[in-house]
Amino acid sequence: MQRLSDDERRQLLEVADEVVGDGGRALAVAAYGSKVAGYARPDSDYDLIVVVKKFRGRIRYQYVHSPVTSAALVVEAELLERDAVKAYLGEFVSGRLLNIYEPLLNGDLIRKAEVESKKRVLAEEILEIESLYGEFAQDLVIPLEYFLFNKLHKRAIVYPPALYSYIKTYTCPSGDENKAFTLEGFAEAALSLQSSGILRFESRGGTPHIRISGEGLKSRAFASILSLFNLTTRGVRQYAVHGYAGRVGFNVFKDEALSKVKRMQEKADPPEELEEPKRLIGLQEGVILPKTEQMVQKLATLSGFAAYTKREKSLGEIYSTAKLLTLRGAAGGEARFVLKYFADIRSVKWALLNVWSLSHKFSTSPQARMHREYQASVVLRSRGVATPMIVGAILDEKVLVKEYIEGERLSDVVQGLLTGRSEDAGMVERFGEAMGAVHRAGFALGDSKATNVIVRGDGGLYFTDLEQATEGGDQAWDVAAFVYYQAKLSLKEAGTKKVADAFLEGYSRANGVENIVKARSPKYVAPFRPLTAPQVLKAVRESIEAYSA
Repeated sequence: MQRLSDDERRQLLEVADEVVGDGGRALAVAAYGSKVAGYARPDSDYDLIVVVKKFRGRIRYQYVHSPVTSAALVVEAELLERDAVKAYLGEFVSGRLLNIYEPLLNGDLIRKAEVESKKRVLAEEILEIESLYGEFAQDLVIPLEYFLFNKLHKRAIVYPPALYSYIKTYTCPSGDENKAFTLEGFAEAALSLQSSGILRFESRGGTPHIRISGEGLKSRAFASILSLFNLTTRGVRQYAVHGYAGRVGFNVFKDEALSKVKRMQEKADPPEELEEPKRLIGLQEGVILPKTEQMVQKLATLSGFAAYTKREKSLGEIYSTAKLLTLRGAAGGEARFVLKYFADIRSVKWALLNVWSLSHKFSTSPQARMHREYQASVVLRSRGVATPMIVGAILDEKVLVKEYIEGERLSDVVQGLLTGRSEDAGMVERFGEAMGAVHRAGFALGDSKATNVIVRGDGGLYFTDLEQATEGGDQAWDVAAFVYYQAKLSLKEAGTKKVADAFLEGYSRANGVENIVKARSPKYVAPFRPLTAPQVLKAVRESIEAYSA
């Protein structure tokens, strides 16, 4: 992508020879800034990076007026590499390679510094996202554009005069080409980092993006990458100090500063992605929703309601963190959503259950539970298990919005069998088959109570509460938890045995008896023993023994 004429390139190489001086030679030269990006005014200077092997002072900004007016940043190759890899100079040099540039000499050296710098930017941003959203960071779809614009956004906050250049670079007639150029460097950096296991580089609808790997973030490889970033937090604060006040006269510094202030006063509206980069982040299923106060309006828009009324009510048991949101359009129609609040104080129940359960540990982290719910819902549905669709997520408030499934709770069916109001255990048997399908898909539910399953009017079974579900989890616990939990506080031996038999019949048919055999272990019985009458407990254990053969 050559933006400069052959005559301009020749003149700029002459400038490079002049600033190196003393008979030295440049190792690499690149032009950047307004002349290359395509938004220069007639009186704009040329901007250059001149890389040398050795240089008195190691780094220096020089202004040259012949053969063309240029601002040349001369830097030793070792310093450029250290700034790219470790932000050694506060990104004073490598930060210029975030955007489009044109190599004039030894482009390979410049490209290597660009990619190393962008690898660091990617890794730093991934760490920040993971620190904000925990395990749910793995469910985000993050386009490469996010890493570019979020970095520029941060740089502009620290050094506001740079904002004008960033806006012009991506809104001028060459803006799309400029973005394509810089994203190529991010793509190469992402492919390089992919081998470390901290991310997966993919393409969605033709848009390159990355997915964060939870295992990769815990790896030694990522720890070694992070060890390189100990100076990065200095950001671009050294931009003016290092490049101007320490290297050029006061008049030059004053004139340059006034020029940048004047540019800032020109009206230039930033593109949306530069103003609010987080809008670029998406999900595999559903959308990122704004905070609660704007979320309802967004859901109404998604439902096609221009005017509407809303109603909220709690769902499930007293310790449930879910609410039902009902929107009714002024012109007719209704949309219902389940809002699940993972940071709700009632989530303390999981910590209490960890005290109660001797053989199973429940996740207490809001981000981890939100991730488990999201991942299990999407993956299990892709493997034939019915789960509600994910409508969206409010990241900062840790809220998941899901499709509402109309129907009866399986716990009501179980209660009918326990009390003798019903004799038809077919739905419980079907639930056993469905849990077998979950286990065949490689997941364990973690919380396998009947209250977490909805029986729809057409007989479909939906798993609606998956915040403790894990891939590769303890499947024997699921089996034991269902058959023993349904028997708690009951004195109906016949009813509890009927439920246990129906469930185990369906489960063994769908997934064999291995997990039923494991569920016989005393460690799975112990948590339920204080809640269950001895004769009822004996009846359930006899059912497990019978289906273990």
